[in-house]
Amino acid sequence: MLLKKCLSLIVPKLGSILVLAAVIDHEQILKDSEGLSKYVDVFFGTEAGGNVFPGPTRPFGMVKMGVDVSGASSGDAYSGYAPDGYITGISMMHESGTGGAPQYGVVSQLASVGDDVDVTKDQSQTRLSNISDDAHVGLYKTHLANGVNVTFAASDRSGVFDYEFPADITPNVIVNASHHLVAPSRPWWTQYFVNGSIETSNDALNSYSGETTIKGGWGEQNPWTIYFYGEFSTKAKKISSFQGSNKRDNNSKESSSTQDEQFGLIFQFEKGTHVQSKVGISFLSKEQAKKNLENDFPESSDFDTLKTAKETQKLWNEKVFNKVKVSNENSTLTGLIYTSLYGTHLLPSNRTGENPKWNTGEPYYDDWFTLWDTFRSTMPLFNVLQPEYSSEMIRSLIDIYRHDGYMPDGRSANQNGRTQGGSNSDIVLGDAFVKNIDGINWKDGYDAMVKNAEVDPPYVYDSFSADDSTKEGRGGLSDWKSKGYISRNFNRSVTRTVEYSYNDYALSVVAKGLGHDDDSEKYLKRSAGWQNLWNKEASSSKVSYKGFLQPKNGNGSWATTNYDPTSCGGCYWSDDEYEGSPIEYGWAVPHDFQTLFKAIGDNGTVIKRLDDMFKLYGEGFADIGNEPSFLTPYLYNYVGSQYRTAETIRFLIDTRFSIGPKALPGNSDAGSMQSWLFFGLIGLYPVASTTTYLLSVPYLERITLDVGKGAKLDILTENFSPQNRYVQSVEVNGKNWDKNWVTHDDLFNNGGSIKFILGSEPNNWDTGAIPPSSGNHDLGLI
Repeated sequence: MLLKKCLSLIVPKLGSILVLAAVIDHEQILKDSEGLSKYVDVFFGTEAGGNVFPGPTRPFGMVKMGVDVSGASSGDAYSGYAPDGYITGISMMHESGTGGAPQYGVVSQLASVGDDVDVTKDQSQTRLSNISDDAHVGLYKTHLANGVNVTFAASDRSGVFDYEFPADITPNVIVNASHHLVAPSRPWWTQYFVNGSIETSNDALNSYSGETTIKGGWGEQNPWTIYFYGEFSTKAKKISSFQGSNKRDNNSKESSSTQDEQFGLIFQFEKGTHVQSKVGISFLSKEQAKKNLENDFPESSDFDTLKTAKETQKLWNEKVFNKVKVSNENSTLTGLIYTSLYGTHLLPSNRTGENPKWNTGEPYYDDWFTLWDTFRSTMPLFNVLQPEYSSEMIRSLIDIYRHDGYMPDGRSANQNGRTQGGSNSDIVLGDAFVKNIDGINWKDGYDAMVKNAEVDPPYVYDSFSADDSTKEGRGGLSDWKSKGYISRNFNRSVTRTVEYSYNDYALSVVAKGLGHDDDSEKYLKRSAGWQNLWNKEASSSKVSYKGFLQPKNGNGSWATTNYDPTSCGGCYWSDDEYEGSPIEYGWAVPHDFQTLFKAIGDNGTVIKRLDDMFKLYGEGFADIGNEPSFLTPYLYNYVGSQYRTAETIRFLIDTRFSIGPKALPGNSDAGSMQSWLFFGLIGLYPVASTTTYLLSVPYLERITLDVGKGAKLDILTENFSPQNRYVQSVEVNGKNWDKNWVTHDDLFNNGGSIKFILGSEPNNWDTGAIPPSSGNHDLGLI
């Protein structure tokens, strides 16, 4: 129970969060200029399945420089990083926090030593076993067993390397043009090299350019191409090329069209040379890659990793960390606040101006991995703290619809990829709409949502779910429109039914706001479709109460084969539910808890069933390490038992989250886990696509959020102490407040304040109106 010792308010004396795995050479210089970024642990959640990317990058950066590891004890390295194993390259692009399979790991360099490079053996380097990788926001250093230390830093669309070679050994830098991350444990989703080329760019023997084409990955992408241009700070003594195991000395050009063949150039330098390099990338052309490098590093002699790292830290402070100020003596909690913010701002990737598929004046964001994960808390967080970025993201999603036909759920390498459940871009747009995000063409946004709701997506074969398309839109839409639910004729029928209901609720809200009243009523009725799968007689031997979601066959009969409301079987693509059981998905109707609770019965039964979701008081059927249960621990508020919400949130944070590399209970999922943690720490949680925020208890004494346009939100506590963990009363904007929820207008549109008066014992202070069920529509079936 590490957090119970290090994080909970039960313990008044708490240690500092660990930022560095070891001391880096530039540590003090960096600390002089890093501001709030000093609190960030970039290794937070990198291990134990969290898969967070620890390398240098900028907020929503296109370039994410990092080590690529194979042979790790933990298996495939989804972000490229693992604490053990062999380094096969330091490359320019990565994802963060994803499951599925590794993506990118392209455009690579790797240091080797000696006069004669073995192109087979030297493309895999071990690290020193007694020195861990060092990292800070903006800067990373790794220590190779061959004696080479490599420090690197990322700019916007380029990055810079600094090599420290032993003085008495010949330095080499291997530029592997076909390098990419692979998935040995999931070969069906691995990436493949298709073709590419590389050549030196001038007679000075200090630059190179090329391109590589990759296909595959979790989204089963068609071939896509990345271009690159690199420079060294000094002239090479010799350049050799390699293709497979064959090396050709004094050759400055190479190409390959053999699948997964290794090829590239080897730059060899004089002994004692201080080797530095910088590399630009582009999805457009080699020429644009060079321009991107020149834009990021206008001075041709600039190979300064420290300067680049300082610039990156400045951006993180200005664009992200300075938007949240905390008053708290607990450095661990302060570290968790800023580390959580950091993890939420790694994806999606801002590639505005780098779209190879169409010309547009709109912003362009890629690497949505995925909206199924981020719609619940990450995108609502952006709507609060980053309304300008949020506007750009929404505009990009709509522009993808204009040109690719559908908004994505998952997308990478400039292609829509996979849809796990519903068309959850609908909820993302709905949340932006009700929170008045500026600059969005809502006519086109609404059209994009209607297409999701009305037009069957083109069929794209998926071996994991061959029944209907998983690429985009809503699979099984014909069932939804004709039956009001998805039958077992289609995979993930329960997940899809519940999420399509929520999707249509979001569509009804936007329709109403745009004056399309008939459409609004139509989609509101459709949003009640989840009720078609509620079987009031469904039961489980593990609990005493009845009534659960249950799949139906195509003829409308209840599907009983392999049905257990507390289990989802494999919980994957071909099951009835995705990453959650029927008992978990039963709570996933945030728009209409009124009807759900009516079906469950009295408030006591609701509380008993909620207790059973987590192990604090019950069975522990829900997994906070997967997104479907993100909202569930807050639902006690809907029956006037906010103190139970506070207890459960504290229990989950204290027992399922931690500090350091193994901090997360599951995949970060592009920052979803960190955004859930952030809201838990500040005592407010959004109900996506509504204006409602549910109250728990802040972990910090005072928090101030910059909510845009000069407005601030102060989250205050009174009687803050390790023992006082329960709300006794609340004040909103200086007035007494008896509701356990607030609206976006109350606190965020123009700023404001909320004060939690705390005590040591539970108190039923929340006697006012319960949170609204703004999509209430009872079909009379349950």
